[in-house]
Amino acid sequence: MASVDFRERFIWLLKAFLILFFILAAIYGVGGVGGIVRARAHMVRCDSNLKQLGQAMMMYKRRHKNTLPAYLTALHPEFLPDKESFLCPADPSHGEAGAFPRWTRYTPEGKEQEDWREEFRYADLDGPSLIPWQYGDNPADQDTFPCSYYYRFNDYPCDITNLVDAITWQQHMRDVMREYGDHTPIISCLWHLPPYAKETDGDMLNLLVTLTQTARYPRKWTLMKGSPGR
Repeated sequence: MASVDFRERFIWLLKAFLILFFILAAIYGVGGVGGIVRARAHMVRCDSNLKQLGQAMMMYKRRHKNTLPAYLTALHPEFLPDKESFLCPADPSHGEAGAFPRWTRYTPEGKEQEDWREEFRYADLDGPSLIPWQYGDNPADQDTFPCSYYYRFNDYPCDITNLVDAITWQQHMRDVMREYGDHTPIISCLWHLPPYAKETDGDMLNLLVTLTQTARYPRKWTLMKGSPGR
């Protein structure tokens, strides 16, 4: 009866394990690199979208005595014919979810975030009002088309529970500009942030009020009271 060479069998198993390990590592590495490349491509395309929106907004201002549009999608079609420019490639909902990813509204357990503002529930802050009791037969009262971007200078009231005395976000942001100047964001994209991003995570892409420059700011610019976006 032939004896079993356990040493040779062990070496064979070790080689098989190492081969499998390197194959899995290569697959994971390629996937990881692919994800990084894809995220970078999304950021570049989004940056281009924001600058196109800025150019369209400058044309709008020249046509309307230096005033800003009440909402972002008002730029279409006269000043920006391509609807794709209103969609961030990192937005899996293709603009249907509005300006805010679902994770900004709810916890991983599905509970509503404590700091979620009431007016954000009823408006996606990019197009005509989505407040339910303002729906009517007039198409201008309803959302026009999908948009991924958060227009900070929109004409929604800051407090929908007090529509008589509330100032608009555009009025509020003009006050914010006194502190932040040209660094104030006019349009923001939250779709590059990781899910449940912390305040210090800094992949929120913004078009600045200069309408020609973009910058990345931490999420705290969205969350902090008195800072742009809050």
